[in-house]
Amino acid sequence: MPMPAPVRATSAPRTIAGLPMPSPSAVRQALLIGTLALLIVLTLVPILFMFYSSLKSNSQILGSFWSLPSPPQWENYGEAFASIWRYVLNTILYAGGASLLVVGLSAVSGYVFAKKAFPGKEFLFLLLLAMMMVPGILTLIPAYVWYEKLGLTNTPLAIIIAHAAGGQIFGTFLCRTSMASVPSSLFEAARIDGAKEFTVFARIVLPLSVPILATIFIMQTVGTYNDYVWPLLTIRDSSMQMIGVGLTQFTKQFGITDKGVQFAAYSISSLPLIVIFSLGMKYYIQGMVQGALKM
Repeated sequence: MPMPAPVRATSAPRTIAGLPMPSPSAVRQALLIGTLALLIVLTLVPILFMFYSSLKSNSQILGSFWSLPSPPQWENYGEAFASIWRYVLNTILYAGGASLLVVGLSAVSGYVFAKKAFPGKEFLFLLLLAMMMVPGILTLIPAYVWYEKLGLTNTPLAIIIAHAAGGQIFGTFLCRTSMASVPSSLFEAARIDGAKEFTVFARIVLPLSVPILATIFIMQTVGTYNDYVWPLLTIRDSSMQMIGVGLTQFTKQFGITDKGVQFAAYSISSLPLIVIFSLGMKYYIQGMVQGALKM
């Protein structure tokens, strides 16, 4: 008679207090989720603190720092808006003008460096990249003297031109990297069909570069909006000042600063950036992913 096959002993699953032990992959995933949750909390705590502190008076902030506002001081927002609306409007105009110039100049120069051949192209591009290595603080005083000699200080052009010139370097780098991956056969087919150079640029290059151009616009807008040192040096007239400097001017009689109104002003001044990111987040993420893959 045939012998029965031996029965192999199987190891029993490991348990803790009668419950199965989680797998190593589940433990790693739980640690990752916990770390991300902690980072999110650490990011949101200052924002929440700013919001509920904006609804307090000075006595509430100094007397009970971590407590909720009781009662909420909603009038702080009205007072803050009356104090900073001009600064916010100026900053939006300056940042929008500088960002549009950066996008336009970067698109043209990136297309030229990516698809055109001319003597010294690579050398000029390396010089352009070398300018990114120079810290902005080193050129602060020479730039101020230059703008003063040109008569541009205490004018909006001091902000718009400076940020357009500075942001174009990185914008050109991103546009060149993005446009270099577009097949040249598209441009050749368009030229065979009789398209002029401007038509090729407007009908082919720009539509394919919308994500990277939106990324450049958002990054430049945020950089200009948050600038503090350059407006402090070049703008002396309060009616033309930017929000970064304007947020420091909340001193009342006897040098007392109304902290609740100041926090309310911080909240109001953050709204334009929130709107920009909300409207352009899809293109911003596409541009960042596209730039990362092509670099």
